[in-house]
Amino acid sequence: MKSLIIIIFFLLARFQLTAQEKGWIIQVCGDPSYDYKTKKADLIKGEDYIYKLVHKKAQPQEGFDAFFKDLTINIKEELGDKIKRPSTLKHIVIKIRFVVEKDGSLTNMTIVDDKLSLANDVFNIINMKPKWKPAEFENKIVRMHFTLPIKIMLD
Repeated sequence: MKSLIIIIFFLLARFQLTAQEKGWIIQVCGDPSYDYKTKKADLIKGEDYIYKLVHKKAQPQEGFDAFFKDLTINIKEELGDKIKRPSTLKHIVIKIRFVVEKDGSLTNMTIVDDKLSLANDVFNIINMKPKWKPAEFENKIVRMHFTLPIKIMLD
């Protein structure tokens, strides 16, 4: 009986430890096809920390659907003459990374992928848009890294 109690105690202790280790947060950043995982304890860094994973991600004021529709129209109008189609390409992918600040402004824009040198023009188009709704982590407004992939299909 004593050994049975000890075995049950160890089993319960093991289950409790396992439950404590499963503090995963899964968040989509930028493109919904990317899933990122991290432990909650790894995210708590301080007031000016730039989060990649949050409980509520930053988004444009008008929502992503309207933002992407408007961005598509602006890219066609502003960059239509600059986009020269290389014979081997059917589409262009531009990836830019920026920080959505606590006030919704976009800063620290960097180029992740840009084969035709169009990212700076895309930066200018995005900067003309209204401020974004900032990200939230544990009901607190935080700064957030955001990667925005833009795929331009060539005719």
